[in-house]
Amino acid sequence: MRVYSYVSLGLAALVCFSVQPSACVAETKPNIIFVMVDDMGRDWISSYGASHPTPNVDRLAAQGIRFENCWCAPICTPTRMELLTGQYPFRTGWVRHHDVPRWGGKGFDWEKFTSFARVVKKAGYTTAIGGKWQINDFRKQPDALKRHGFDEHCVWTGWETGNAPPSSKRYWDGYIMTNGKREVHKHGSEAVNDFLIDFIRRNKKRPFLAYYPMMLVHGPFLPTPLNRAKAPEGKAALYAGMVTYMDHLVGKLVAAVDELGIADRTIIMFTGDNGSSASGTLNGKPYPKGKGRTNDWGVHMPFLVRAPMFSKGGEVSDDLIDFTDMLPTFADLAGAELPAGVKLDGRSFVSSLRGDRSAKGKREWIFAQIEDRRTIRDKHYKLDSSGSFWNISKDLLERKDLRESKDPDVVEARERLAKVLASLPQNAGGPFEGYKAGGGKARKAANPKKKDRQGRKALKQKKKREG
Repeated sequence: MRVYSYVSLGLAALVCFSVQPSACVAETKPNIIFVMVDDMGRDWISSYGASHPTPNVDRLAAQGIRFENCWCAPICTPTRMELLTGQYPFRTGWVRHHDVPRWGGKGFDWEKFTSFARVVKKAGYTTAIGGKWQINDFRKQPDALKRHGFDEHCVWTGWETGNAPPSSKRYWDGYIMTNGKREVHKHGSEAVNDFLIDFIRRNKKRPFLAYYPMMLVHGPFLPTPLNRAKAPEGKAALYAGMVTYMDHLVGKLVAAVDELGIADRTIIMFTGDNGSSASGTLNGKPYPKGKGRTNDWGVHMPFLVRAPMFSKGGEVSDDLIDFTDMLPTFADLAGAELPAGVKLDGRSFVSSLRGDRSAKGKREWIFAQIEDRRTIRDKHYKLDSSGSFWNISKDLLERKDLRESKDPDVVEARERLAKVLASLPQNAGGPFEGYKAGGGKARKAANPKKKDRQGRKALKQKKKREG
């Protein structure tokens, strides 16, 4: 096993740049691939104890590090903003799900926020995104991804209001935009996966970051290229088939990295963006679907890291991390400067990747939020803003509320977490209409989801009248 320390990397860089700069950059800066599945938690990954087999994802665990305590936001776009910016939802104001192309608003503002792609790009990285975005409207902001630091892209644009199908489709006949060109592909997820493999192949000699927010396994639940000939029946079976297809695509991506001979300097991270939208199993027991919930099963994600320069594999870490930690970790790995004047909530977990068992510099708590519902945890206890208090190391499904407990250890932990929760700022104003700054519930000028449903219903009725 070859281990890169940042002292040795720095010395190697000095020697290498004096001799052959291009070779030095590739040798000392690790490639970063970040894979994030949509709407799937730990209960569908077999290396975490799920009954559904995911052999390709499991190989990442066998060859790397399985993190036991990783949190995100409970739903899609707040998680993506948290991940991209290194800031909690209360700081960006993006505290609820909002599809910008579908419901309007400015969205992810590059003048106000900095993405991890911009951070590593300044350190010499080539960057790409493949998958789902949703937090800008590319019709109004055609250069949004460039502004956010991505050199290349292959993305589902999201459901664009006023743009009839095929823009709503992401899988079969998927409406995909590749470097500004919009096309309908036979299967959107397959097209994105092929694009990313091609990007990696073209950039194998230079440091790159590939951000892969997969469209899978979000609804609609459909047959996949693996099972279409004999499609399963029912939502649960279709969802399971989509998990299998997701695992297949991850396997193809990892195999490409290995075949290109860059595995030893490529870090692959795998996770999900919120709890599952179909109930799975964990350690032989049914596990509730968690999408949109601040229960542990709504925010507790699988997080696997294959990093050959740090770990020879098969390791398990109970260190606490959440999605705000990704930006500072990527910066640390890339040797990049953190954005000046930006209040980051995350911190680098490179010491955890190295296998450092000490608590120095590591998190004592992690946090999640949706709207006004907030929750915080340490390695054993979880406190909700409602006052509910759980020992999730023993009570994973949060059945026994300990808020009235007089046990001294429980009281101490509750008071400690409550103090942190009380210290966090109120919600900033959101980057779309209908939200105001400060605490309290959101003020909605109109319900965009309701409006969208009404519009679809009216269109359906009109078509029916017209025969």
